[in-house]
Amino acid sequence: MLQCFVNGLVCEDPKLAKPEDFFFPGLDEPGNTSNPLGSMVTLVAAGQLPGLNTLGISLARIDFEPYGLNPPHTHPRATEILTVLEGSLYVGFVTSNPGNILFAKVLRKGDVFVFPQGLVHF
Repeated sequence: MLQCFVNGLVCEDPKLAKPEDFFFPGLDEPGNTSNPLGSMVTLVAAGQLPGLNTLGISLARIDFEPYGLNPPHTHPRATEILTVLEGSLYVGFVTSNPGNILFAKVLRKGDVFVFPQGLVHF
């Protein structure tokens, strides 16, 4: 049997797809934030939700303790959209050279913020 790999994962035959391939339970459960950063990322990507393979999208839940941190990082191949469901969060990104301008804001419940592809953000 010949298998096709995309993104390091086997592509399932569309004729064999089932509803479970497009379902992920558990984002209602808070992540364990008992660590030095005081935060936990629960990632839902193609490895956890096979129906995402080849779609170029993933999802994450991030839980924070008070004063918890999300260290500055980048996503070289993706734009990120963040929605605050509870509490408040200081977020931002830095533009590329030559400006290196900080775009930052305190978000509250219901707010959305976009982090453009490839830019350092927190």
